[in-house]
Amino acid sequence: MDRIDQLKYLSTERMFEGVLVDITDASVTIDIKGRLGQFKIPRRMLISEYDVKIGQEVGFMMSYPEVLDENPNEHYVNAITEHQRRQENMMKTREEI
Repeated sequence: MDRIDQLKYLSTERMFEGVLVDITDASVTIDIKGRLGQFKIPRRMLISEYDVKIGQEVGFMMSYPEVLDENPNEHYVNAITEHQRRQENMMKTREEI
């Protein structure tokens, strides 16, 4: 799992800020400031000295993702394709009901 030797740009992290926009028992969703999107993490990964509430601001260090290989990993391509196929079948089944 450790593929750090494949990265060309080590240590490019910088601080980003965001806002908590969704909280469940298992996860939190963070809206990244600057219209950079959202990401969801397990709630156990969020560090807080306070009760977690929607609207709280968060700060975190993040680096820019770097593509590791020119070719897609077939395992993931197959898994994604299969997931999409199952979703489409579910939607068709719902429409027939």
